[in-house]
Amino acid sequence: MNTRKDTPNAKKICLFTFVALIASTLQAQEYYWKVGLDYFFDNTEYENSSFLDSETMNGIWLNPMGTIEWNDKHSINAGVNLLNIPGMGKAINTVDVTLYYQHTSPNVLFRAGSFPRDEVLGNYNTFFFKDSINHFTPLMRGVFLQIGNSRNFFNAWFDRTGYPTPTSREHFFVGLSGKASSGIFFADFQSYMFHYSNTRPATPGMGVSENLQLQATVGIEHERDEGFKGLVAVGTLMGYERDRRFENELYKPVGFVARGDAEIWGIGTKNLLYIGDSRMRLADKFGGDLYWGTQFLRAGSYLKSEWYIRLVESEKVKVRFNCNLHFTEGEVLLQQMLTVSASISNLAPEREKKTIYPWMKVFD
Repeated sequence: MNTRKDTPNAKKICLFTFVALIASTLQAQEYYWKVGLDYFFDNTEYENSSFLDSETMNGIWLNPMGTIEWNDKHSINAGVNLLNIPGMGKAINTVDVTLYYQHTSPNVLFRAGSFPRDEVLGNYNTFFFKDSINHFTPLMRGVFLQIGNSRNFFNAWFDRTGYPTPTSREHFFVGLSGKASSGIFFADFQSYMFHYSNTRPATPGMGVSENLQLQATVGIEHERDEGFKGLVAVGTLMGYERDRRFENELYKPVGFVARGDAEIWGIGTKNLLYIGDSRMRLADKFGGDLYWGTQFLRAGSYLKSEWYIRLVESEKVKVRFNCNLHFTEGEVLLQQMLTVSASISNLAPEREKKTIYPWMKVFD
């Protein structure tokens, strides 16, 4: 029987080769850090509404994050999200974690893990995610895949919002959205299915419910980096709501949707109209557990008119003030909102966005 022993020189060569491979791998990677702060103040005056109460939502998010990137396409991103709610008497009210893998190429964006919802689902309006969700639940946990660019794209995503336990029910989103543009004309859609299930093990008397929404519109849009931009679109908002335990509790609301936006020099308005069947018909039973969109849709007709000014819009600081009018149930309801986002990082200058409006250089 033949035996073989590695000579000392062979061992040294193997060790040197291993160290060289590790060193070359480390050199091929790039390391970045970012610290962000997001502040929101949202005051609602809804005393004449049958569906919502007046309240003031206020919070400060601190979001430090680190990134390891390789091959200019792949990255692992990890950070902690700390929420302080002024007046609650606690230094930290909520601790959450950002943790995701990302692949980017000219026409593909893929994420898996826990990442900010507004970075990937910015085309969804408050018919799908109401303001309180965006304030207090900013992360989605799952996967997101988008193919295309900002004018022509299709994406699919999954967001696990609740894991089944003996005391907690399972729930999650599955969504699709997309846009096709040619010149000033475009067609787009946003959709999701929210699945609200049972506990594990199952609790007797509980069942499975779903809430599906699809908004599809066609229109025209005009946009310039530092000039006027506007949008006009019409379409439909369709839904599917059911409680599987009862055959008669199946609803398919449908209605007309119109959108009208305009902005110049950072001052603008966004208007969103719905006229049709009343929605969220199972709200008395499930409330916000099943419905994540604005509850004004329960009225059957609703107009949101948003007026805003971008007080600061730079690479590192964004400050925006909103005065929103809600026309519903024959009433005009008022909402005021101030949001501030600031961040610093060691990203190379070419990676950061340019200032949109040259006269907004207060924090440059």
